[in-house]
Amino acid sequence: MIKAFQLFIINLLLLVTLAACNSDPLDVDVSDMTLEVELQRFDRELFMMDFDTVDDAVAKFYVAYGDFFDVFNVHVINIGAASQRYYNAYLSMFVNDPGNREVYDYTQEVFTEDVTAAIGEDLTEGFRRYMYHFPEDSVPGVIGYVSRFNHKLFTVEDQIGVGLDQYLGKDCAFYDMLGTPEYMQFNMYPEKIPSDVFHVWATAKFPYNDSVDNVLNRMIHGGLMYYFTDAMLPGTADSLKIGFSPGEMTFCRNNEAQMWTYLVEHKLLFSSDPLVIRKLIDEAPTTHYFPSESPGRAAVWMGWQIVREYARRNPGLSLAEIMTTTDYQAILRGSRYSP
Repeated sequence: MIKAFQLFIINLLLLVTLAACNSDPLDVDVSDMTLEVELQRFDRELFMMDFDTVDDAVAKFYVAYGDFFDVFNVHVINIGAASQRYYNAYLSMFVNDPGNREVYDYTQEVFTEDVTAAIGEDLTEGFRRYMYHFPEDSVPGVIGYVSRFNHKLFTVEDQIGVGLDQYLGKDCAFYDMLGTPEYMQFNMYPEKIPSDVFHVWATAKFPYNDSVDNVLNRMIHGGLMYYFTDAMLPGTADSLKIGFSPGEMTFCRNNEAQMWTYLVEHKLLFSSDPLVIRKLIDEAPTTHYFPSESPGRAAVWMGWQIVREYARRNPGLSLAEIMTTTDYQAILRGSRYSP
């Protein structure tokens, strides 16, 4: 009887251990949350504004959009603050400019009610997960605008601005006319918005610790940003999150060990040379030092794998604890990364 009881306890402990090993800390239940997030269509409100009552409209924009409206005026469309003397005339010129109208009309064709609603569903799911992991925080407003290709994304306080005209589709003729490189056009389509929103929100909430700036630290911080996106959008494909083609994803998976070895053997990981950092970290058609088949930011993709491995080996850490870690070398050590 005693032996049978001992066997029962051992089996129970094994089951608990296996369950803990197999549990995914990012697989959380948010089904009981009622939070709803929508993509607010400021672009429509602006371009449909009645200019006979522009003062009233501007006052309403400030009430509805606050700091976003200031940033949009001053830094996005560059017409200055609404308090300046000729602001109404400048705003009228922007809205009624034939080129701007053409871009706005095309944006309406792409961002139909169904497309806007689908983006809102992804944002809702993601920000419910955000509130699960960060219950003391608040959910930002996500605001769509048209700026004639001036800005793609920005954050201000508790708001995220999304340039809808930067997501009109990979084959949009406007981008060819502007001379936008193909590797950038590849990620300029509506379905990319949710992952980009969470990525830019992560960069705002968890800024880079630049006390020691080198390739490795940039890689791992970049990896943290994509790990955050993992947590918000666990059902989204990695290729969509980071913006790689299937072939580029295959290259990274098949050549992970070789890329890491190259960085180690050529002593690039701890390089603080800004040019070296840009070649390995910044968006580009390919990653310098690696074969031409590599995507730009392949080093950041490796940083992402390091963070994932660190999280896997430290299941007791919460997402908040991982995201607020600024000792990037400690993450590398804790990951025991060895592709």
